[in-house]
Amino acid sequence: MYNFSYFKEKDRQTLLDVIEENPFTFMTGSYLSGSQVATQIPVLPEERNGELYLQGHFMRNTDHHKAFVKNPNALLVFTGPSCYVSASWYSDPQIGSTWNYMGVHVCRASQFYDR
Repeated sequence: MYNFSYFKEKDRQTLLDVIEENPFTFMTGSYLSGSQVATQIPVLPEERNGELYLQGHFMRNTDHHKAFVKNPNALLVFTGPSCYVSASWYSDPQIGSTWNYMGVHVCRASQFYDR
């Protein structure tokens, strides 16, 4: 995702709305060796005392589970609406076509509960 301040949404409710409307997230992680893992999982958001908690599930003894036990750092990507924007729509012919999209990236060392 482009890391420019003018692309960052600052309204917390807007971010929560994207998460709630798009709960099937793409979660990445890695082993301590650096090998990457990725899983798509449904996530239930819950706010408790002003803090956001995300609860999801993936099967035990999968590559992601094994990596997550050793390294609980994760990145969850919630993909919202997107659309193509044609250069033909602009009055300035020097502006190129683009893809307009919204996504929310959530990362933080996670607490892992193995049930």
